[in-house]
Amino acid sequence: TRTPILRTHANVLIINLALCDLIFSSLIGFPMTALSCFKRHWIWGDLGCDFYGFVAGWTGLGSITCLAFISIDRYMAIVHPFYMLNKKSSSVLTLLQIGAVWSWALIWSVMPLFGWGRFIPEAFGVSCTFDYLTRTWSNICFNYVLITCGFFLPVVIIVTSYIGIVIEVTKSTVEEDGMKDHMDAQNARCYVFVAVLSMLKTAKVLACCFGAFLICWTPYAIVAQLGINGFAHLVTPFTSEVPVLFAKTSSIWNPLIYALSHPRYRRAVVLEVSNFRKWFHRFIVRQFLCCYCRAADQETWSRRSDVGE
Repeated sequence: TRTPILRTHANVLIINLALCDLIFSSLIGFPMTALSCFKRHWIWGDLGCDFYGFVAGWTGLGSITCLAFISIDRYMAIVHPFYMLNKKSSSVLTLLQIGAVWSWALIWSVMPLFGWGRFIPEAFGVSCTFDYLTRTWSNICFNYVLITCGFFLPVVIIVTSYIGIVIEVTKSTVEEDGMKDHMDAQNARCYVFVAVLSMLKTAKVLACCFGAFLICWTPYAIVAQLGINGFAHLVTPFTSEVPVLFAKTSSIWNPLIYALSHPRYRRAVVLEVSNFRKWFHRFIVRQFLCCYCRAADQETWSRRSDVGE
């Protein structure tokens, strides 16, 4: 990035999260799903279904895992800030986390290609997903392991990390309350007000992050569990397709929450917009002056031509 303040360990994870969403949207989201929607049926065959399911599973599970690592990173940045300031250890940790994200997602998304589980077309027949309807022992075991490792484990990590952040912020505020004894009444009130605002801001961001995660992925997890546990009659085309759409909207909410909630990112965006406006203004002025000069030159030459005649 051209902005030095964004070259941080946390932003690398956010870029990795954006990469997961970008791969899904550009590789299979538009070309495969969109064209199938135009044709009103799946046009890519069984091999295309396996490819779609693999990429969707890899990027989807990668996105969920990346959210879990982002929560761990924020916990470490607050609870162990001095460790995160060590650039060497931070760089190594970043590489390990990114490798773990893609490797963990690859393990579970590649299993159906080797016979444990499989990919099938979804309700409307314009996309593919993991088979959560076939009730064989192999497929049931795969779905249980998948939902545990791909959904519940990240949820536990995210909840634990954010609860730890809230506890640490609260503890730090309580420890610093002793400083109020050395302040006058007005400064003490200001201190309490700033501390409360800081805690509320942290709580709001964490609530938005975790709420968006649950809204996007919980409906799909519920439908998958209904299907694999023998309640296939409840899995209608509508009830199975809507949760899929919710899950795919995570590629929209992730940048808004994890990037725009970052104050440095917002400042960088404002700076880039300001630079673009300056560049655009100079470009327009330059073009206007060039057009004006050409018109003036043409008028001068036409006058000289008229005088010469």
